[in-house]
Amino acid sequence: MKKLLLFFIMLNGTCMAIEISGIRYATETDEGIRFARFRDDVLAMPSHQLGLNPKKARNTSGGIIAFSSDAKEITADFEVLSANYMGAGFGIFENGELIEECKFNAKAKEVTLSFQSKYGGESVFEIALPSFANVMLQGLETNCIGAQRIASEGPSFFQLLEKKKGGQSACYVALGDSITHGVGQDGFGHKTWPFLLARKLDMELFNLAVGGGKVSVPVGEMLEDWKEIDLITILVGYNDLHFNDKNPQLYKADYTRLLDAIRANHPKTKIVCISLLHTKKPVAQKTGHTVDEFRAALEQLVAERNDPDLMLIKGETVSSERNLRVDKPQDPVHLSIEGAELLAHELFKRIRVL
Repeated sequence: MKKLLLFFIMLNGTCMAIEISGIRYATETDEGIRFARFRDDVLAMPSHQLGLNPKKARNTSGGIIAFSSDAKEITADFEVLSANYMGAGFGIFENGELIEECKFNAKAKEVTLSFQSKYGGESVFEIALPSFANVMLQGLETNCIGAQRIASEGPSFFQLLEKKKGGQSACYVALGDSITHGVGQDGFGHKTWPFLLARKLDMELFNLAVGGGKVSVPVGEMLEDWKEIDLITILVGYNDLHFNDKNPQLYKADYTRLLDAIRANHPKTKIVCISLLHTKKPVAQKTGHTVDEFRAALEQLVAERNDPDLMLIKGETVSSERNLRVDKPQDPVHLSIEGAELLAHELFKRIRVL
């Protein structure tokens, strides 16, 4: 079930509620609202133990700022705390329809989004946060309320309303590496395959994938902070094969520990293990181990656990050369924008019947 994070903003005496979804650790500061996908103590762990890059983990892929307004014109101000060369951009939705996109340079320090309603009357607006940047919301401005920024002096404009479970939307957590984080989709969080899949399934997405990531047991343990999760997808192993010198047996052992960590807090959650997708680089240069060996190890693991809520989707059946990037044909594994859409479609067909 969905876990709501609600903030109140007071603009000229009018109370405006803002919902933060897809971000478990949103917090208020004097300067604005910060968004964190991971706990600070988890990111403080040594990288080799954590299995991912803490700096990349601070990006905001999957996060959404949602609010209701009858304003015709809206402006949102963000400070860019960090960004990288992968590119970064926002997607703006009105009543579920994408109405505008805003891409910004990784060197930018501030970003202002200005957009207009396509409809009259009250609408629900959503701002999808970027995949490869860490941004902070500083303020909102509407033509019917007036401007007000979050200031460092004076009383706080935002307060955390509740952290207890609420709402009715199902909760979906995506674990993985750069394929799930969003490399290849121009830095837009709303173009990643888990975002698209979540929309098809009508679920709230928490994208906990990190570029360069490997099997991460600490992230599995961190899921104790989610009271209830309806679906988890795991697509990980490419970096374990090519950049961590793992053999299939060690990959299987680490994956087993990850599943054990998840099951300790979520014994009945539906878990979908996706084996490695189609790649132009099927053999590890250092070890000689192959993608097929890692696929077989995961297939064996899922079968051995005899878990009725654990499902295997064979990556080679939901991906092909067509999914890969055409703008960078030298990239052996990452998805194009179209490729992410295709993968989301194929996964939806298999997951919706669970």
